[in-house]
Amino acid sequence: MSVAEIKLDLITWLSKLEDTKAIDDIAQIKKQFIEDQYHKSLKPMSMDELRDSLAEAEVDYANGRIVSQEELEERIKKGKIL
Repeated sequence: MSVAEIKLDLITWLSKLEDTKAIDDIAQIKKQFIEDQYHKSLKPMSMDELRDSLAEAEVDYANGRIVSQEELEERIKKGKIL
């Protein structure tokens, strides 16, 4: 069975599932999986990466490539951060 077939099988099964305890357990498994993936994605920055990032930020600042707090908040409200 391919991954796609397994997914479809699980979706079909889950859509018919009436057992609230089982649904709660599955929701907990999903939550734990998402948390685990998030924590795996966190990786401390090396000192070289930190220095490079700071140097880039200083160049951006010196060249006027900055955004004020107010402008950033407006962009976030409009959903246009970049």
